[in-house]
Amino acid sequence: MIRKALLHAYAHQEAVTDELVDILLKPAQDEGAADVFLSFITNSKGPLPEDLLPQIQCPVLIAWGTCDPWEPFAKGKMLAEFPAVQQFVPLEGIGHCPQDEAPEVVNPLLQTWLAKHL
Repeated sequence: MIRKALLHAYAHQEAVTDELVDILLKPAQDEGAADVFLSFITNSKGPLPEDLLPQIQCPVLIAWGTCDPWEPFAKGKMLAEFPAVQQFVPLEGIGHCPQDEAPEVVNPLLQTWLAKHL
């Protein structure tokens, strides 16, 4: 089931490896994990990014996969309008989990951002 969900979420399907599935499977077996997952997929009443961004007092980078099937790219662009967001980076051809799907793109982006802001 995890593999199937990842294959839907990732534009780069070769990134869905046995190792990634195992990494996600282990915490899914913890007590209470089913409740957390259910809350996630039913849009729990937790705060949304648009609720939290106005409270942030530090610079924010948003990197958003243009091929994300779960969170529309337009939503990312809307979030980029908040004052705390100093940089919005469209990740062309990348899906929902860019850090796993394309670390060769995300890691240098984060390293540059951190070097500039630390």
